[in-house]
Amino acid sequence: MTMLDMTCDVCGINPAIGVAGTSMPMSVAYCAECAGRGADPEMVFLCWEDDIPPDQHACPDHSVTFKDGRYMSYREWYAARHPASR
Repeated sequence: MTMLDMTCDVCGINPAIGVAGTSMPMSVAYCAECAGRGADPEMVFLCWEDDIPPDQHACPDHSVTFKDGRYMSYREWYAARHPASR
């Protein structure tokens, strides 16, 4: 968590505006942009990765994270990590 240094835990770039819950039972610091998009920190996707492929995920195109300078859906993130699944 980076709320102590006032940086967003999702993008790691913008100033945090507060702390809120994620799609999993944990709270992290959010900036206005990430909070407005309902983005999750990448650690949430990492927890889902082994157990929930995108075709079994309830909303693979609506769940987003910030990675490599842009927002991406769970489906995009998963495909980048598992090229054979495309």
